[in-house]
Amino acid sequence: MKYLRFPFMSIIGQEEASLAIILNIINPQIGGILISGTKGTGKSSLVYGIPQICPEIQVYANCRYNCIVGDFENLCPDCQKIKEVNHTLIVNKEIEVVNIPLNISEDNLFGKIDVEQLLKDGTRHFVPGILAKANRQILYLDEVNLLPDHIIDSLLDVSASAYNVVERDGFSIKHKSNFLLIGTMNKEEGELRPQILDRFPMFVNLETVKNPEERLEIIKRNTAFENNPEEFYHKYKKINDLMKISIVNARDLLPEVTINEYLVKKILAFLIEYNIDGHRADLVILKTAKTYAALEEKRIVELKHIIMAMKFSLLHRTREGGLKKPVNFSDIENWFKNEKVLDSEKILNTDINPENISLFKGGLVSPTKK
Repeated sequence: MKYLRFPFMSIIGQEEASLAIILNIINPQIGGILISGTKGTGKSSLVYGIPQICPEIQVYANCRYNCIVGDFENLCPDCQKIKEVNHTLIVNKEIEVVNIPLNISEDNLFGKIDVEQLLKDGTRHFVPGILAKANRQILYLDEVNLLPDHIIDSLLDVSASAYNVVERDGFSIKHKSNFLLIGTMNKEEGELRPQILDRFPMFVNLETVKNPEERLEIIKRNTAFENNPEEFYHKYKKINDLMKISIVNARDLLPEVTINEYLVKKILAFLIEYNIDGHRADLVILKTAKTYAALEEKRIVELKHIIMAMKFSLLHRTREGGLKKPVNFSDIENWFKNEKVLDSEKILNTDINPENISLFKGGLVSPTKK
């Protein structure tokens, strides 16, 4: 019997967190999200409801790594053995949430050598860890602020590279581990180091719903779900499926979305003015804004897409090398106050010139350069 989770589209009062999650599903290159909130604000309900709005993926049957069908260059060892077999079974698979326990060991997370097999016949057999199962899935770090720092750092490295590399006693293996990373935390239980916070591309803070009517609706929906989970789940199945369609359509439209060069310069001016640390925010804002526009079926990024993208990307980032606290949302709103962007504004040109390099990065490699 399938265990039914609270429907994603029925959750009330956490619209910004829901939007941030949807944008990451549309465009996994955004890189993940950290959700902070006090107990009982719906963090876990949001995360465990995500598979209901995710399009299914195609995999080879019984593949422990969820290999991409047809991507022969990145097949796991098991799929490599059968890739030439024409009748290999291909199946559709639902996205699932892969949870990382707080007491996880490195061997169980990253993978290990089968000691029994090694002692038995001297062969080194790799036993995949959770990161193999998490490939093309949702990796959930509940109470991320309570996980050991070295585990979080390693997970963030894997998330950024989309590969898990395991090296043990002269044995080395590399496999795909491209997941949607979602962390949740309660600040009452401790803070995260700024260095780790910065590695999360997006951040949303959940607050307790204050509107009496919304709180009453929360009671009604939770009661209905507890009394008859199956009936309640199917009431929201149609709207969940409609969101799936919207996500697929947004993915198709995303490559066509453009942004005005004026807006990009306005964003960069803000980041410089407020001394935002690093360059991660620049990239995340542009990716998020374009994805938001695609979700709304817009081919050109609008001002509201930029403002929301900056809110998701900046409210957790330090400034001036960590000496200043993050910006406030009011800072972002005031920066764009009374701003108008004309349709005639120049579209950002993303073409690059490989010869546009500094002296210290090879400026004299070409004999024609003086």
